[in-house]
Parts: sequence; structure tokens; C-alpha cells
Amino acid sequence: MPATAFVLAAGFGTRLRPLTLDRPKPLVPVCGVPALAYSLALCAEHGFTDVIVNAHYLGEQLDAWTGTHEGCRVQVHLEEPEILGTGGGLKAVADRLAERFVVLNADVLHAFDLAALAAQVRPGGAAMVLRPSDDAERYGVVAADATQTVVQLVSLADAPAEGEVQRDTHFTGIHALDRAALAWVPDGFACIVRSAYQTLVPQRKVGAVREDGVWLDAGDPLAYLEANLSVLRDDVTLAIDPFERAASGRRMGTVFGKLPHDVRVLGPVWIGKGAVIEPGARLSHCVIGAGARVPAGAVLHEVVAWDGVEVPGSLSRAIVHDTGTWMERT
Repeated sequence: MPATAFVLAAGFGTRLRPLTLDRPKPLVPVCGVPALAYSLALCAEHGFTDVIVNAHYLGEQLDAWTGTHEGCRVQVHLEEPEILGTGGGLKAVADRLAERFVVLNADVLHAFDLAALAAQVRPGGAAMVLRPSDDAERYGVVAADATQTVVQLVSLADAPAEGEVQRDTHFTGIHALDRAALAWVPDGFACIVRSAYQTLVPQRKVGAVREDGVWLDAGDPLAYLEANLSVLRDDVTLAIDPFERAASGRRMGTVFGKLPHDVRVLGPVWIGKGAVIEPGARLSHCVIGAGARVPAGAVLHEVVAWDGVEVPGSLSRAIVHDTGTWMERT
């Protein structure tokens, strides 16, 4: 079946290092669940069940996701020998895409309505999810007029506007396209914004959906830590409830599963299968991955520990990952 969704997963995760030294960014866990899984579940929730995931950096780890996952039939396209970018990656698999398809990033957490987005695609064009933000200028303003048509694409392109233009939004990286729009993308490495969108916006062929919901871009270690804490606190509803995949813990004042003996829990926690929490440990707003070990008496506050790691002792505002421990600088 032609793919109705394309998930971008080929980036190097440079800003997220050292967390991405041994695994690609889309497989970094948020409350014990790989970020890619959330994107796939969202696709399935809105009926986009045939998905292409592109891969490059540590691509063999993503290649293992070929098959059925989170309700989707997944194909993985390895971009070799060079990465192709947000436009080139789409152009390379154009013959495997449906006439209309959605595009999302594997490492951004949100619950946007992908079906509503696809419905805004202009014939031969596209549609973008735009998010209002006080930081819109920092991201680059992308604005729509009263007809929900994009009329400002940062400083790259504009179009005649009809009615009021709200210039408080930026592009989220979530969009949908008519396959014919890929004719404007050159072969090889290409940016979708600087090719197709730069051409289509002046033609008024790009629709817009304004979304003010939670959009968590875990682009660096601090943002990644905050994303985990947001999910722990139920600040965002995602297509996967990670607490349904926990072995034990505490959520919204309710204890579920069997908490380890003599462990004091002071805030929401997510504890994976096979985790060892030794006696006397105190946990507050923590994620303890499957098979991880917390030593006796350790006091952990706002800590994310990945699967199989050994927590070195008491920590605050830290991530224990595959290759070491990251701690917020104070």
C-alpha cells in the first residue's frame, strides 16, 4: 500500500548529545517509550497506518522497526551514503507515497489532529501546522491569513493576503502534501521549505492549521528532561499512555503495580519492568527504566534513568543514559 505518512528520523541528534552517541534521537525514550513509538501511534490514531520512516545516523537501529508497530505498517528507508534532508528524503521515496500524505518528526511529542491537517492540503500544494508562540520570531514567523492560507514563509516567500494575518505563529515541522508538490524538490539533498514551500506559498497553495496544544521538541538534554517531566505530570495527552506500559509507580496520587519495599515516593514516578529499587531510596518525579538499578538510600529528584543503567547515587535534575550521566548546570 502507498504510504500515507512519512516520519523524519534521519537526523544526527547533535544538540541532544551525549544522549545520542549510541542511539538515534527518535529512539530516545520518553517515560520508557521510544519517541518514534509516539509518532507511529499518533499516525494510527488518525488513520495513517502505512508509514515510511527514513533513517541515516545509526540507521541499523531504526531499520529494526520495519514491520508492524503501534498499529502501523512500517517501512524504513535508509538514506545512504549521504543524508537527504527534509525534502530530498521525500523525493527519494515519491513513488512509494500516496497522493496525499502527512509528514511529522519522530522526536517531537504532540497530539495534533493529522486528519484535519490533511484536509487543509491545497490541490497540487500542501498544508502546515502553525503554532502560536511568544518565541515565533526566534523560530521564524510563518503566518496565515483569514482563509487559512500561508502568506508569510519567514523571509523566504510571501503571498497576497485575504483578511487579517496573525503573525504570532511558527512552523512546527508537521505538515501534509499533495505528492505533485514534490515536483518542486530537486534530487539529492534538499530542504522542503526552501524548495517546494518557497515555490508554493506565492501561489497560495499552502493551507494552514493553527494549533496551540502542547508541542514538546526534546532537542537538547534540558528540553528532553523537561519533556519527560511534562509527561509524568500529565501536562500532555499523547497517543500512547506510557503509564499503561509501566511495571509500577505513582500517578496523580494513585499507586499502581507493586512498589519496591521500603521505597518512599514523593511525586509521580514511572518504573519499568525488572527495575531494581533498593531499600531506603526516595523518588520524586522520576523515570526509572526497565532493568535499571537505584542504590539503597539514593535520593532522586527529577531524574530520568534509561533501561539497564546503574544510577550512581543521589541525583537531582539528571539523566542517566547509555554512556554516562548528564546533570543540569546550576
